[in-house]
Amino acid sequence: MRPIPLVPFLIASTVRLAVAHIAPIEPSLCAFEPFDLRVPSTGLVGAAATAGPDDMIRVVYDASASQIQLCPADPGDSSTCGSPVPRPFTLGSTTGTIAFPGLFQGGMLSSGDWTIPDVPLAITVGGSTATVPVTLTTGLVTVDGAVAEGAPLQETASATLVGVLDGNALPPPLTGRSILMTLSCLPQPFPDEDQFASPLEMASIKGTITSKQVQLRATAAITSSSPSPDFVGSPVLVAVDANGATIASAVFSTGLHGRKRLTGTSDDGRGVITVRQSATRVVLTVKLRNVTLPPVASGAPVPVAVTLDAGGLIGRGERPFQTSHNGRRLHPS
Repeated sequence: MRPIPLVPFLIASTVRLAVAHIAPIEPSLCAFEPFDLRVPSTGLVGAAATAGPDDMIRVVYDASASQIQLCPADPGDSSTCGSPVPRPFTLGSTTGTIAFPGLFQGGMLSSGDWTIPDVPLAITVGGSTATVPVTLTTGLVTVDGAVAEGAPLQETASATLVGVLDGNALPPPLTGRSILMTLSCLPQPFPDEDQFASPLEMASIKGTITSKQVQLRATAAITSSSPSPDFVGSPVLVAVDANGATIASAVFSTGLHGRKRLTGTSDDGRGVITVRQSATRVVLTVKLRNVTLPPVASGAPVPVAVTLDAGGLIGRGERPFQTSHNGRRLHPS
């Protein structure tokens, strides 16, 4: 199955923050470290070589447009962009290099979420080089029918970006095997996230979780500084986490269908999603039957988080749940 590309994150042309003053944010430096590679269809794993001085990334912020711009930092002068330097990698018995372009950009939200669309990576194996576009996101991606999840930037924790290299675009012997990239970045100095556009924040999470089914309902407010999600024209992905681990997920590759009431059935037929959307809020209902419920002590509190990726726009919500006496059911505290 080909990975499903996400629609570019175009906050810059659609959203402006409703704040009185935007304070300049100092550029940051970070290294994509760790930088892991995995072929989900075969279980093959690998990684890029440990980042060196030539592998630093410079990040420039434009809070007024909720945009970030990245480039390889010049090793001799980190305040400027340098030339791309190919970074060696190993994947199973295959070795090669990955090179980022000289300049690439994406969107950032006040939640610390990043979406960097269509980054043209130069993948070289042996004497063959292919340019493979990849969308890097702290949200959700799908590869070979499974969902992988990133993590937003936090002041004490790196942003975890995930992306999928389309196997059909890779040079031999990697051709035909889609690769999941997972890379982390902790910019220093840390940027002022509060100046960026608001995320789609899911609140009022209600429902139940059992070993057979997740059934949840969440409401999200659409504010003047948060873009409206596209549920119809783009793929929709959803993941439910408990205690920090994904317990259920679903891919709706053709988006949702309908008018006032949007619905969709997941690609594997095990999930159903319903959305009611107005100018000011989104009401989301999900039923997922493919659940991996971890063992939890009777009566123990469990943080449950919902992540939504609709047209490249990331929505998040979290609420404490309580474990039933037999440990087989979670319900809101």
